[in-house]
Amino acid sequence: MRRVGRPLLVAVLAAASSAIACASSSSGGENTGSGGSTGGGSGGASSVGGGGATAGGGGAKGGGSGGSGSVTGGGGSVPNDGGAVASAPVMAVKGPDVTFTEFPITDGGPMTASPGGICAGPDGRIWYLHQNTGPSATGAVDINGGKFVYYKIGIYNIGPVAIVNGPDGNIWYTTQQRLGRMAPSGSYTEALAPQQAQTGGLVKGPDGNLWFTEPIVNRIGYSTPSLQMKDFPVPGTGKNPNDITLGPDGNLWFTETTGNQIGRITPTGTVTEFPVPTPASFPNAITAGPDGNLWFTEHDGHNIGRITPSGTVTEFGIPSGARPYAITNGPDGNLWFTEPGSFNAIGRCTPMGGISEYPIPSPNTDVMGITVGPDKNLWFAERDANKIARLSNLTGGGNVSSVAGDALGGSVVNSGGKCTVDHDCIASGKGCGGDVCSHKSATAVCTLAVGNDPGWCNTSADCWCTVEGATCDAATHHCSLTVP
Repeated sequence: MRRVGRPLLVAVLAAASSAIACASSSSGGENTGSGGSTGGGSGGASSVGGGGATAGGGGAKGGGSGGSGSVTGGGGSVPNDGGAVASAPVMAVKGPDVTFTEFPITDGGPMTASPGGICAGPDGRIWYLHQNTGPSATGAVDINGGKFVYYKIGIYNIGPVAIVNGPDGNIWYTTQQRLGRMAPSGSYTEALAPQQAQTGGLVKGPDGNLWFTEPIVNRIGYSTPSLQMKDFPVPGTGKNPNDITLGPDGNLWFTETTGNQIGRITPTGTVTEFPVPTPASFPNAITAGPDGNLWFTEHDGHNIGRITPSGTVTEFGIPSGARPYAITNGPDGNLWFTEPGSFNAIGRCTPMGGISEYPIPSPNTDVMGITVGPDKNLWFAERDANKIARLSNLTGGGNVSSVAGDALGGSVVNSGGKCTVDHDCIASGKGCGGDVCSHKSATAVCTLAVGNDPGWCNTSADCWCTVEGATCDAATHHCSLTVP
C-alpha cells in the first residue's frame, strides 16, 4: 500500500525468506494501483482457479507471449463496510485468542522513526526500518522490548525500503537506487543497483545471493554478498515488480502490482508470469507458505491469494473487506497479514482460506511489515503509532479475540460511506493515505482528499498526516495538512 505524495511510489515491501517476514514499505499507507489482469506469461501456461462465480468476480484474459491462460471463479461478497468488498468468496473463521504487546520506539533517533519494514536479525534482535528520512536509519530492539538501538545509514530523498537477514550474518536493506549491508554492530556498506535503478523488495536466494526487485525499470536483480550485481528484464513494460520471495521450487517469486500478475524467475533469469483472477487487484506482498504454495496480498482486490508452483491461483476474500499489506508464514502453520488504514488489524489465514481478524489495541497505527521473531512470536511495525509490537499466544490463551469481519473498518471513498472524522475514511492513495470526511452536506461522507475539501477532525489523532506533523485546528476542525 502506498500514499501519493510520498517518495518512491512503486517500491514497497521488504521480503525475507518468508517474504514479508522482513517487510517494509517505501512510503507506508495506501495506494490504489491500477493495471488489468493479463494472461499467460513469457513462454509459460497458467491456470487460475477461484471460488464460485458470483457478482464482483475476477474475469479472465488468456494467452501471453508463447503461453496460454485461463481464469475461472472469483466473485463472492462480504459484509459491506461502505464499499470495500472482496472480489473472492469469503470464509470467516473464529481464531484463537491472542496477545498483543506494544513497545514505543525509544532508539534515540533525532526524529520519529515511523517504522515500516521489519525482520528478525542474525543477532536475536528484531530489526526495523525508519521510514522517516530525517535521517535515513535502521533500528533494533531485543525480544523483551526493553532496549532499542538506532543506526544511521546513507542519507537520501527516500527512506530504506526493504530489510532482510542475509546469508552472511549481516542485515541487508534496499534504499534509494542502492543495496546496503549492515553488520549487527551498525557499520554498513552501500552500492548502487544496476542502472542506478530504484530498488524494492529483497530476499535471500537459493544461490547464497540477495535477490531484489527494480520496480520502475521492470527488472529483477541479485547481488552477491560482496555487492557484485546483475539484473534481468521482466517481459513487457509497466509491470512494477514489487515484493519477492524464495519459493519451494528453488525459484524466486514476485508480485507485479500494476501488471496484476505473479512472476517466477529462475536463478538463471528465465521469467514466467501468471495472471491474478481479480482485475487490477494490486498484488503487493508475497511469501512462501506452510503448504508448499506461495501466498500473496491483493491490496485493491481485498483478497489473500494462493498460487501453486505450477501457477494455479485461488483467491480468498477478507471478511472485513480490508486492504491487506504485508504477509508472512507464521510459526503456527497459518499465514498472517497486516491490515492498515481504518481497519487497523492483523489478519490470520489458514491454508484452506479461513480468515480471522484481530483489532490492534492502539488506534490509527497504520500497521506495516510483519515478521516471525526468534521467540516464535509475530512482530510487526506500527508506523503512525511509532511502535514495534509483538503478537503472541498464536494458538490460544491470549486476551484478544478475533472479531466478525464487518466489525472492522471505516467507509470507502465515493461510496456514500458515512463518517464522523477523517480517520473514518479508508485510504484511496491520496492525502497521506487517507481521504477526508466532508461535512459540507447534512450527512457527512468520505470524499477524495484531492477534492479540496478540508475534511473534519476533533483532535490531531483524527488527521491522516500526523506523521508529517499535521495537527487539528480546534476552531475550524480542519487538519493543517491534507495532501502533501
